[in-house]
Amino acid sequence: MYTDSELAETVAALQDPDPSERAAMLKALWAWPSQDERLLPHIAGLLNDESPCIFGTPLRMAEVRWLAARVIFAEFKAQQRQESVRLEGAIKPLKDDELAALAKRAGIDCDSTLPALLSAFAELQRLGQLPTTTLELRL
Repeated sequence: MYTDSELAETVAALQDPDPSERAAMLKALWAWPSQDERLLPHIAGLLNDESPCIFGTPLRMAEVRWLAARVIFAEFKAQQRQESVRLEGAIKPLKDDELAALAKRAGIDCDSTLPALLSAFAELQRLGQLPTTTLELRL
């Protein structure tokens, strides 16, 4: 269980205007679940966050909401709750070379820098040119 100050700091990071900051906190919570139920509503609030972010290594791009779903499921597991998480219409995480190939096919300039990859992801997302799936996580 988090102290009140730890909770406030974590919530502030989850509400940061910068998607990379929200994603960084989600990745930390995915690796080390808080087991603090007070965080769940704040994480659940990100299930609609379609902002592009770095998902993991090897370098992959995804939406913040993909990470949020993973974190909620990790919290459920850590709390030994028999609950599932379902996220429909989510963009599948893409490796940098997959994203670059999709950008090239769509006529979008994209080099291998992080800003260019995130920009290409956002543009392809806007155009509806990224593959989607239903993410279903259950015990």
